Amino acid sequence: MPSEMKTLLLILGCLNCCHFLSADPCKNHKVLEQPWRSTNCANTDCSSLQCDDNLLTGWYRFNGPGGSTIPEAVVPVNHCSTQAPGSLNGSHPTPGDGEVNRTVCFHWNGNPCAWNVEIKIKHCSDYFVYYLKKSPICRLAYCTVKAVIPTLPPMPETTVPTTPESTVPTTPETTVPTTPETTVPPMPETTVPPMPESTVPTTPESTVSPMPETTLPQIASSMIVPNPTSPAPGMGGKQFQLVIILLIAGRL
Repeated sequence: MPSEMKTLLLILGCLNCCHFLSADPCKNHKVLEQPWRSTNCANTDCSSLQCDDNLLTGWYRFNGPGGSTIPEAVVPVNHCSTQAPGSLNGSHPTPGDGEVNRTVCFHWNGNPCAWNVEIKIKHCSDYFVYYLKKSPICRLAYCTVKAVIPTLPPMPETTVPTTPESTVPTTPETTVPTTPETTVPPMPETTVPPMPESTVPTTPESTVSPMPETTLPQIASSMIVPNPTSPAPGMGGKQFQLVIILLIAGRL
């Protein structure tokens, strides 16, 4: 394939891509500023008689003092600077509807829809764009009015019902009954009765009766055997005297 052909195909591809990128009618349309389309223009008050039989098919936006929207009510004949005025048979879309199909009816001779044309409408923020076609015959034209742009109905405020605070019943404090202090009765002091002083009976002093002095009877001098000058054989003089004393004591 020659390089020239490749370049041509590349250009065509880019043009096609750009076309799709700018296909949004809200950005790609033609503006019609024609005051004579106003429903207030009867017969030739605003212009000579007009018709749309030479209008090119495409997206249009109405703007200017004549109005910005196609009327939704039937327009009397000989208005909008034409004989059979065109009005919308239906309502305009909301922003969320996207492109919608509608019918424009042309009023003539007591018939509100003597002719009709299928069009498209899209709501673009604060204005409308219309995909229009030419009128079936001459002396038919699209009318315009100044109208309030319909908007989305305000969403009702979702009042989230406030869940009542689950009041957890307060568990009554378990008042543990205070155990009365076991007052141990004070033990009576065991008053140990004082032990009577063991008065050891004083043992009467054993009064030892004095031994009566053994009054040795006086031995009569006559009984005393005089110590013989020469003692008996075998016994000394003193020994002899002791024997005599003992004998006397045994008799008492």
